[in-house]
Amino acid sequence: MAYHTKNGSEFVGLRVKHGGRMQVIYDAIKGQRLILNITSKQPKESVIHEALREGIGSKNVLHGVMSALNARSIDVDFAS
Repeated sequence: MAYHTKNGSEFVGLRVKHGGRMQVIYDAIKGQRLILNITSKQPKESVIHEALREGIGSKNVLHGVMSALNARSIDVDFAS
């Protein structure tokens, strides 16, 4: 599932890679794209989606998503 800001300028989504590894994708119309690897052991997808919905409503979406994931003790690492 994916979420867009009301003005459509930013997007966050969750994808599940082969083997069950999860990644959060952040994409901004300004050309900024970040991929965050979920490093916590098997968090529930529903909890991650809850954090993404919370973060997409923030003034600073990326910061909001990171804060929402952190508040739920979901660890992430920037993908290389």
